[in-house]
Amino acid sequence: MLYTQELISSKEIQSYVPINSKINSNIFSMLLDDNKVVASYKMYWLLGILEEVGLGNVEIQFKTIIARMIVYAWYPHRQYMLNFGASDNLKKPINYIASNYGFLANCNEKELLEFIVNNEDKELKKMLKELTYNVPYRLLSPFFNEIFSKNDSDTLRHKKIIEASLKSEICLYKIIKGKTDKIVINDCWREYLTENYRLIKSWIYYKLVCFLQKRNRNVPAIVFKLEAPKDRKLSEPTKLWKKIIASSSVTDIYTGKEFNETNYNNFGKLSIDHFIPWSFVLHDEMWNLVPTFKNINSSKSNILLPFDKYIDDFCNIQYKAFSYACDKKEKNIIEEYANILRVDNPYDYYKNCTKIVFSNNIKQCISPLYQIALNQGFQVVNKVFL
Repeated sequence: MLYTQELISSKEIQSYVPINSKINSNIFSMLLDDNKVVASYKMYWLLGILEEVGLGNVEIQFKTIIARMIVYAWYPHRQYMLNFGASDNLKKPINYIASNYGFLANCNEKELLEFIVNNEDKELKKMLKELTYNVPYRLLSPFFNEIFSKNDSDTLRHKKIIEASLKSEICLYKIIKGKTDKIVINDCWREYLTENYRLIKSWIYYKLVCFLQKRNRNVPAIVFKLEAPKDRKLSEPTKLWKKIIASSSVTDIYTGKEFNETNYNNFGKLSIDHFIPWSFVLHDEMWNLVPTFKNINSSKSNILLPFDKYIDDFCNIQYKAFSYACDKKEKNIIEEYANILRVDNPYDYYKNCTKIVFSNNIKQCISPLYQIALNQGFQVVNKVFL
């Protein structure tokens, strides 16, 4: 089970959805209308869908989305005991898991997600199933208002929505009922969600903050209570880069300066930078890390630099890191490179590939990430300031 969860800062939260000619953004904005939202399910269901589409998935099982809903709601409920409303039952599986399996408020979200998806606890599975009774269908209601009659029961409305979704290419997703219930995202919406991931997530957060603030009027700063702080673990990469610098000639890709005592005194001690900002990738894997100086890293902060200007130097320094990891058999680091390069045997790859081949492969991996980050609003500046 892949896991991704991109942090959204309080400054980014916004009250509108991006406009796009290929989809009906007016209907999309109606999905979370305040007067139609009586529980948090719709916000968290939509967040779960957004995360899965962000991973490239278009066929998504109900249970996977429900698992992501619980992971998203976990921290604000367990850490701050926020009130989700009298009719909101997300707290039931959250409290059950915490009581019976010992997951803490600030637990590892990836481990929590995998546990929920793979669990065989009958009582918990029943709770998860109950969360799918309404929200998958009700979220689509604004797309099909004309098909409902005033006296339709919930069961009949759900049946009509399923049938209409299967025939529609303009609604958000099709609902496929079977042994394993799932949704299939329509192509135009897949593109919309992917291209506007950050903006849409900011809008959902705005709706979620408004919803929670109404039900927690005496709780300040709701916006800061939606996600647990994410730690960056850079001690091991720092040690590794120090070894690489000591074993070969390495220069800072942002300044061209060598890593020596004179430059440490002038520009600050060794510091590890995320070439694609950490707040986008949310990991500390070696293939996105480069050594620089503390002052330079602080200057670069959470921005992108011109791709064409820096990518060749980035690839050169990455080749040195990959070569060192293979020569010294740094298994964890090699596995990270193997995953991003999509090679089964990284040692054979290292023996047979040239520096040029490696650089081209890394560029193919980094380029789409850079473009998506750019599309999602990360700022580009021409250079770091010395």
